[in-house]
Amino acid sequence: MNLPAKTLIAAALLAAAPAARAELARAADGERAWSLAEGRPTDAPADPEVRARALADLNLGQARVDAGSWWRALGPLDDVVDDAEDTELAALARLLRGRAHAERGQLEPALEDLRWVVTKRIDFAGHAEAIDLMLALARRLAEGERRWLGGWFPWFADRALAVRAYQDIVDAAPRGPRVDDALVERARLALALERPEDALDSLERLVGEHASSRHIPEALAMLADIRHADSPGPSWDQASAREALLALESLLTQHPESPQAADAPARIEALRDQVAASRLALAEFYWLRRNNPRGARLMASAAMTLAPDSASAKAAEALVARIDAGEEPPTTAADLLLGKYPRRAGAAAPAETAAPEPAFRRTAPPAAAGER
Repeated sequence: MNLPAKTLIAAALLAAAPAARAELARAADGERAWSLAEGRPTDAPADPEVRARALADLNLGQARVDAGSWWRALGPLDDVVDDAEDTELAALARLLRGRAHAERGQLEPALEDLRWVVTKRIDFAGHAEAIDLMLALARRLAEGERRWLGGWFPWFADRALAVRAYQDIVDAAPRGPRVDDALVERARLALALERPEDALDSLERLVGEHASSRHIPEALAMLADIRHADSPGPSWDQASAREALLALESLLTQHPESPQAADAPARIEALRDQVAASRLALAEFYWLRRNNPRGARLMASAAMTLAPDSASAKAAEALVARIDAGEEPPTTAADLLLGKYPRRAGAAAPAETAAPEPAFRRTAPPAAAGER
């Protein structure tokens, strides 16, 4: 047997050896001590002395956390993190230390510990608990809770820290049970902080990836608000208004019984009128300023289609009637000084333009030989 084969066999035997298998577990007795029990491989420190010391410090820190002695728990938990580094023991120590920091008002150190757990140790048994604690801390920050430096010195509140905390939850568990709560709360906070880009990012992700969430009606209404704010009137670009219109139509179609859908019909009508008014303004520009009846008629027809019952549609209908009757655009003061704006080829009124050739022409079948 060659050397590589012997090496592989030896590695397999070592991996299967009972001494190499252990699981971090907490006893069910009164002491509730942590120990490395048989079960699965562990990444605890290989040095027996370091491992024993880390376990002793972990149990001491756990006992002090259970007793609510938050400050006294930090010392042994710091030692576990130093000894165990990136192992499962360190993940548990960071979770406990994050809880102790949170109880002392040290919200940023608590978030740092929990961020490490949820991003570096996805396989950790306490991962879901770390997510829940991180969400609770994000909510405390979002509400404007004061931070305490060192656990005793009062410091300023910073609600913006919660925006990143919510995002860390989403990134750590994108399919987890808390992700839709984190997304919608991040969007609410971002809007309150006047950060619409962050709000849009969260809302679009919520609507696109979590369509069954209970927060979808609120998300669609918030999307419509943000998009409408980007296009507040007919004189603005209407791409955002159309996106707001799409969000409201989805809200009304998919969640008609939701509270957010109550005013959706009125908002949809107002947005359609706005887009129609924008098309009418373009039609009048082509008619009055560019001597382009064809372009004016196209824009006016679009206004009539978008909001048939609006005032803009009535004005557009009157303009179309004038164009179809062969009326020429009125002469403006600029026309008197500089002459009429040159009419481009193909921009004549529809009545003056020949009908377009059909895209497909029907031809007779070839005659049979006897019919020629």
